[in-house]
Amino acid sequence: MIQAMLLSVLVVSICTAIHYLVLKRVSDTIAQRKSAAHGQNLGLAVGAITIAHVIEAFIYTLFFLWAVQGLQIGALNGSVPAGKPTTMMDYFYFSLVNFTTLGRGDLTPVGHLRFITGIEAFHGFLMITASGSFVLQVMAGRAPLSDKG
Repeated sequence: MIQAMLLSVLVVSICTAIHYLVLKRVSDTIAQRKSAAHGQNLGLAVGAITIAHVIEAFIYTLFFLWAVQGLQIGALNGSVPAGKPTTMMDYFYFSLVNFTTLGRGDLTPVGHLRFITGIEAFHGFLMITASGSFVLQVMAGRAPLSDKG
């Protein structure tokens, strides 16, 4: 269980740092482009945030693989046909579904992987909520995290 907790702290730290850096960079870019239309700024924000979320879910995928195949502290069971191994794409799909808190249930974590899964859903919810708040501020014509303008 300690390994799952430490992995969770590490992956949350990495993904939060990535998320902040993306939002900060977008905010600074918006502040520098004062003459850009709100639609362009909104497009930049939504595009960058979408890419950031996908990257963050992929990082969780790598941590799930590490937990299962490297540390052997859990497994991912589910809709994979009998005798066929769970692929990286299965893990990535599971991570995306979990990060967005959709939780389809066709793949099920077992063992201590359940703890990391719960942390990912909670963290994904926080990151998506922060992104929503950021987008609303961009729609209002602000550069929320910028100190450049």
